[in-house]
Amino acid sequence: MGSSIDCAASVVLCITLVAVLAAFLALTLRVGVRSFERLEREAPLAIVGKAPMEAVYSALQPVARLIVWLGISANGVTVSSLGFAALAAMFFALGHFGLGAVAACAAALADAVDGLVARQTQSVSRFGKLLDTTVDRYVEALFLGGIAIYVHDTAWMLALVLAALVGGFMVSYASAMLREIGAPDVKAPMRRAERLTFLLAGAVLVPLVASAVPDLDPALQLLPLLVALGAIAVVGNVSALRRVLAGARWSDESTSYEKTWPTSSRFLIQRESVSVGGNDERRRSPRARCDADSV
Repeated sequence: MGSSIDCAASVVLCITLVAVLAAFLALTLRVGVRSFERLEREAPLAIVGKAPMEAVYSALQPVARLIVWLGISANGVTVSSLGFAALAAMFFALGHFGLGAVAACAAALADAVDGLVARQTQSVSRFGKLLDTTVDRYVEALFLGGIAIYVHDTAWMLALVLAALVGGFMVSYASAMLREIGAPDVKAPMRRAERLTFLLAGAVLVPLVASAVPDLDPALQLLPLLVALGAIAVVGNVSALRRVLAGARWSDESTSYEKTWPTSSRFLIQRESVSVGGNDERRRSPRARCDADSV
């Protein structure tokens, strides 16, 4: 855990992040705050807000343009994140958390770049969205799976990793179900960006702690990562439950609202398909349409 190469990898990641944040701050002071549509639906990170995400997204703009120039498709970038995630899982399983954090960071950045490439090449598609969402789940499972292999001899640590895995998956599942029924997302914490931030921060700190205090018990050397996993497990599962309860309340309110309409009107609004601007669109209640657009 405290090998020199892992420490070097952790230090390089920290320095890179500081440099990106400094460049973003200088750019913001010069040209003003830039907004990104992709980040509008992301909840701010605890304490630091959206500044780190905005800084990274700004830094990725030229990277996306380079990828477009090289002729690499958005779906190709998405699949590459799966390869980086597999590499990260291998490093985590072997206890190389610094190198694992670098590979995991590359996987996370590839996931962010694919959307930029798709927009710049005007190749956004339903299949691309499906592929991106599916790969995201595999990437997260690989990260935590690698850590689970490393700690498998310690039952409570393994249980903590599994709880974090369930919490992360349930947040994504509950959010998807809210969109499915047309309910607004409650913006509860521990969305994917936050989970990755916690996980990467914990992994980066492990080799630094191990190098600073080499005689420390191995379990305590893993403390930063265990704290991160605990936060994902607890907050993630609570956040998923909040989304489920919000969906239940919205469904009850929507049902009560629609019961006040004449039967013929409900049938026409809920079942009739109309053509709007050349696109087929299924009518929903005015409230459902508004809420779906806000997700």
